[in-house]
Amino acid sequence: MWLWCPSCAGGSVQSLDGQIYPGTAFGPEIEGLPDDVKPAYLEARRCMSVNAHTAAELICRKILMHVAVDKGAKEGQTFEKYITHLADQGYVTPPMQPWVDLIRQHGNQATHKLDEPDKRRAESTVMFAAELLRLVYEMAHLARQYTEPADDGADQPAS
Repeated sequence: MWLWCPSCAGGSVQSLDGQIYPGTAFGPEIEGLPDDVKPAYLEARRCMSVNAHTAAELICRKILMHVAVDKGAKEGQTFEKYITHLADQGYVTPPMQPWVDLIRQHGNQATHKLDEPDKRRAESTVMFAAELLRLVYEMAHLARQYTEPADDGADQPAS
């Protein structure tokens, strides 16, 4: 059955078992992402909406590289070195290290193992990636709204 969304005007298909494709994007929207990080995160969310769990975990692993390179690491390093770089630069704190490393581990398993990741594990990988992006980018983006002067002329003295 074809379905029309009155909100976005996009189309979807509902299968006989009730599943709707494409489904809604999984995970939160994140503000303030750099131009190369944003499409990678959106891709991970879209992968989850079509039950492409392996692909979602692979792109989350790649997000680690995007973030590390954006924060000064050299491209082409190991993912473990990317995590170390993020920790050394203060973007990943000690309490965050285990769950940030799970992004790498889940991506490695999706790459090197034949078993498909289950939905729950893939969801956790996307959520860990989202939290990393939120802490590295979104909080700074939101804080700038309160720390940078408005560009509307309201702060200018009257002449």
